[in-house]
Amino acid sequence: MKLEVAVTDTAQCKKDLAIEVSVDEVQQEFNKTYEAYTRYAKVPGFRPGHVPRGVIKQRFSKEIKDEVLGQLLPHALQHAISDHNLHVVGSPEINDLSFNEGEPLRFKASVEVVPEFELKDYKSLKAVKRVARVTDEDVDRTFDQLREQWAQLVPVEDRPAQEGDYVSINLVGKYVQPEEAEELKADEVVIELGGEGVQPEFDEHLRGVKVEDVREFRVVYPEDFTAKGLAGKTLDFTATVTAVRQKELPEADDEFAQELGQFQTLAELKQKLREDLGHNAERQADMRLRDELVEQVVNAYDFPLPDSMVEKQTNERLRDLIYHMVRSGMAPQSADQINWEERRAEERIHAVRDVRMAIVIGYIADAEKIQVATAEVDAEVASLAAASREPVDAVRARLTKEGGLASIENRLRYQKALDVIVKNAEITVEEFTDNQETAAADDQPPADSQVTDSQPAGQS
Repeated sequence: MKLEVAVTDTAQCKKDLAIEVSVDEVQQEFNKTYEAYTRYAKVPGFRPGHVPRGVIKQRFSKEIKDEVLGQLLPHALQHAISDHNLHVVGSPEINDLSFNEGEPLRFKASVEVVPEFELKDYKSLKAVKRVARVTDEDVDRTFDQLREQWAQLVPVEDRPAQEGDYVSINLVGKYVQPEEAEELKADEVVIELGGEGVQPEFDEHLRGVKVEDVREFRVVYPEDFTAKGLAGKTLDFTATVTAVRQKELPEADDEFAQELGQFQTLAELKQKLREDLGHNAERQADMRLRDELVEQVVNAYDFPLPDSMVEKQTNERLRDLIYHMVRSGMAPQSADQINWEERRAEERIHAVRDVRMAIVIGYIADAEKIQVATAEVDAEVASLAAASREPVDAVRARLTKEGGLASIENRLRYQKALDVIVKNAEITVEEFTDNQETAAADDQPPADSQVTDSQPAGQS
């Protein structure tokens, strides 16, 4: 395509392109379109394929002009971007369009581009790989958690309910303040006596109960109660006890190990737990090491970023947050309590780091001439299909439609570039225990509050 392009830098991440397509190219495209209309256009009084060009021009001038422009403009823009090796992000903004038959096509395009910068050293970094040492206490704690998972709730028949028991109740609540005609009803509500988050009134009035006992009590919910429908309200409850149960843990013996299906003795089970904890500690140490090295690399740069990339990443982070909230069972009304403007501002800060990190690692991948083979992408698609129990072809079709294959390729390329950084770093390995890590964490400022889920009526 014959065209002239003038590139003007308006900012480090923005360029203006003044593009002119020659009159010969324009006329050639008009002629091709005229010929197509002549062959296929249906005009009363003329046989198909025999409509004079003058009639075609008169009847279809707007449609033909739109089609020619639709062909020329994107091709011209793509040629201009390619010829000048511009890494454009986002959608170009078209201005000052001038287009008529017999004249050159002229327009301006404002584009955002990935910033250019000089790549700094990334092959002589130093970092400490801190690996958690697995102790007997770690194994015992994990074993206790496993027993908790296999615990059963068994009925209590020889005594009243006490701390640690699980009391099931059918609950009827009448609003005292504000007065409302509709009652609150819930069956088989389970209250763990002495459990974390249980409203004090439920704990107090359900201790000592037996099956079929009825208890009446008033609950004044605080203004900041997590269940928005109850916050700041007062209710009189009638609770009918349907069950009192206690948690019964399996015995710590060979029989319990055998019930899990792959061990003969308790010692074998604990050895496997130790191995799994070791593998997990190594994996966590690798993740922390990579995060630290990426931090070192990215902190060496402070170039401007394309707004479109930051906005896109901010939106993706917010979508991930909402998806996590839905998956975790957060009540829809709880979302009303979130200041989304503040949340967006917080996510934008993280998005800026994400985008800068992606750009720098991308430069490193270019410098290392890193490629991702088709077979590697295919293996990832097959893995996703196996995890979702879907046919590989169906997963591939969906990913192709959604642009997911390109995301997989970018992720694999990123990981390969990161492997280069890790391989060339000077790494010192240190071991630590959970006690040492806890002591270090106690010296850190508290983390930001997280979004909490609403709780049943008896919990806050």
